[in-house]
Amino acid sequence: MKIKWLILACCIGLSACDHGLEPPAFSGTGRIEGTIEYVGNWPSPDSLDDLRFVGMRFIPKDTSDFLQLNQMVISQGLQRNVDSDSFVIEDAATGFYVYSGVAQKFDSDLLSWRPVGLYTDDAGVFSVAPNQTTEIRLQVDFNHLPIFPPTQ
Repeated sequence: MKIKWLILACCIGLSACDHGLEPPAFSGTGRIEGTIEYVGNWPSPDSLDDLRFVGMRFIPKDTSDFLQLNQMVISQGLQRNVDSDSFVIEDAATGFYVYSGVAQKFDSDLLSWRPVGLYTDDAGVFSVAPNQTTEIRLQVDFNHLPIFPPTQ
């Protein structure tokens, strides 16, 4: 009798296994809410065409990677010359974001973007789950900009 229960328990246990240690697949969308603190000297207005939060599901190797729009979420334009700001991205693709922060467009050229502050908590990685809100905080220090492209 004990053997039957042991075999039944093993069968149930094996049928519950999916893909081992592979991370679960996400589908759908979630929401990202962020708060940004600004420190340091703001750049001159003529070198600040645009300012946005950008969440990337990859680590960029150069500015041409910014064309992978299907692997990014981008906020609406952020306020300028303020101490802090916040943003919301509705319908953010679910999954892991591994390189995210505030980007500055500094010229009229399409690829004239650079990071000015990165999300660094949790080794810079956060996830968005279906129908959930992910809250993040980051700091932009205009006197100490991140290195780009990032060293890996």
